[in-house]
Amino acid sequence: MAWLTVLGIPAGLYVASIVALMNALLGEKQNPVLLLAVVALTLGIYIYHRTTIVCVEPMQERHRIAIALTKKLRILSTILLLVSALVFATEKTVLSGMVLLAILGVVVYGRKTCIQPLRNNAYIKPIAVGSSIAVFAWVLNDFSNTPWVFLAFVLLCSADALLCDLVDRAYDAASGCTTLAFRLGVHKTWCFAGVLYFCAFLCLGFPFGLLFMLLLPIPLLWPPFTRMLIDVRPLLVLLLAYSL
Repeated sequence: MAWLTVLGIPAGLYVASIVALMNALLGEKQNPVLLLAVVALTLGIYIYHRTTIVCVEPMQERHRIAIALTKKLRILSTILLLVSALVFATEKTVLSGMVLLAILGVVVYGRKTCIQPLRNNAYIKPIAVGSSIAVFAWVLNDFSNTPWVFLAFVLLCSADALLCDLVDRAYDAASGCTTLAFRLGVHKTWCFAGVLYFCAFLCLGFPFGLLFMLLLPIPLLWPPFTRMLIDVRPLLVLLLAYSL
């Protein structure tokens, strides 16, 4: 399971599902090639970010793997980013620029540049993650989704990012990143995420908004796999919506 996380496979599935959901709301056919490029880009960015983590206890198994295999993982990250850029360029040349923007984004998010890393700001961190995913999906859909739909996915993705931070509270705090999830605690974090989901429901309505609300508690059923269940939830929403 740790290897799946190190390679960013659940994250890749999550982002691709968000892109597919926003596309489904337009009633358009899914583009499998574009979705594969989305997965490749997400994996490349995620793997790169994993190899820049701070070596400090308490670390999880995925942190140890990333540190032990930094060079090999960065080579894999580079290959994935190049593949995604090539595929995006074949679909629409301007989309290849998304790869560069994604790289710059993850650097500003995770490393100190002319400013402190965005991940070190408890209030900005979840919004930075959520909005970047929603913007990415919106761009791929040629900004065809309404602003309300875009806002809904900013809220949903930000809530999911906040919930994912619950898993890393101890490590984040030790590495100098005091997250909002750490400050709020488990119960308040879930309540806050629930409020964001409800606001997203008001923007999306039926069936997508309602399905997200109904599936919100799924990670509570299997706490050891909270992050994994959060990452597969958008895919479940997509499959259920198509079955209605």
